[in-house]
Amino acid sequence: MVAFFYALCILLPLAATAVALGVGGWLRRLYVVGARLLLGAFMLGGGLYKLSDNHIPGLMGPPMNHAFLAEHSLEIFAQFIGVAQLLIGVLLLTGRFALLGAVMLVPMWLNIIFLTWSQHWTGTPYLVAGFLVLTLGLLLHDYPRLKFLLYPPANPAALQQAPLQTGPASTEVMWWLGVATVVGGSLLYPVSFRLMLGTMGAGLLVVLGASGWLWRNRKAGATAGRRVVPDVQNVV
Repeated sequence: MVAFFYALCILLPLAATAVALGVGGWLRRLYVVGARLLLGAFMLGGGLYKLSDNHIPGLMGPPMNHAFLAEHSLEIFAQFIGVAQLLIGVLLLTGRFALLGAVMLVPMWLNIIFLTWSQHWTGTPYLVAGFLVLTLGLLLHDYPRLKFLLYPPANPAALQQAPLQTGPASTEVMWWLGVATVVGGSLLYPVSFRLMLGTMGAGLLVVLGASGWLWRNRKAGATAGRRVVPDVQNVV
C-alpha cells in the first residue's frame, strides 16, 4: 500500500503533465498557472520557514532541526537555502520571471531529493520527485524560449534585434527594489521578527504596485496596437 502511494506521487504528476501539454488550450493554461502557484507557494513557505527560525509555518517537509544545524555549523547554509527558496518562490509567482524560477528550481529539487535519500527519509524523495516532474513540465511549456539556451540561434543578429517586453524604467526599478526589500527583509529575523515581517510586507506592497502598473501599461499598449491595425488597413 505504501509503495503504491509512493508510485502515485510520481505517476500522477507525469499523467497531468502529459495530458495538459498534449491537449493544450485552457487545460494547459490551467496546468501552468496551477503548477506555478503550487511550487511557488512551497518554495516561498520553505524559505520563510528557515529564515524565521521556524516561526513562520512551512507547507512541506518535517521541521528543520536548528540545534543539529548549529552543532554542525550549518546555520549560514540554512540561510542560503532559505533565501534561494524565497527568491525562487517570488519568481515562480510572477508571469514574467516564472521561467527563470523554474530553471532555478530544478537543482533545488535535486538537492532535496539526494539529501533526503542519503538521510534515509521515507516518502520525501518520491514526493519531491513528483514536484520535479511538474517543474520539468513548466520547462517544456516554455521550450520555445528555453531552446535558445540549448541550441544557438541560426541568426543571432535577428534575435538580438527582437524587441523586449519591458515597462517604464522607473517602474522596472521599483519592481526590483521591492524584490530586494523582500529578500533583504527576510534576513532581519536575528534583529527582530516584527522588523522582518514589516520590511518584507513593505517590499511586497512595492512589488504588487509595480506589477500592477506594468500590467496596466502592457494592456494599454496591446489595446493601442489593436486600434492601429484597422487605421492602417483603411489608409491602404
